Parts: sequence; C-alpha cells; structure tokens
Amino acid sequence: MTYELRDDPDDLPIICATEAEARRRGRRRAARIGQPVLIYEVDDRHGERFIGTVD
Repeated sequence: MTYELRDDPDDLPIICATEAEARRRGRRRAARIGQPVLIYEVDDRHGERFIGTVD
C-alpha cells in the first residue's frame, strides 16, 4: 500500500511510503503553495481511496 499527495484530483501524484510521511509532506506542501493538499491511499487490489486533506 502506498499513499499519494495531490494538489488537485487531476494532478500527478507525489508518492509516499506511509501515511505519516504523506501527512508530513502534505503539511509542508500546503504551507508552501497556500492551499490544502489531498491525500489518497492506494492499494493494488482495491484501488485508491480518498483519506482527507491537510492544510
């Protein structure tokens, strides 16, 4: 299982190994770009699932 960060649902993802890494990188990215960042959980068998946003 991996996690992805996206600025917008249609953007190319930034791949992270863990949810903690995704949240940490998401907070830094959100602060840098000035908008919330989306986090998705990606599983090979079940596809992607929206987890939430970080500000």
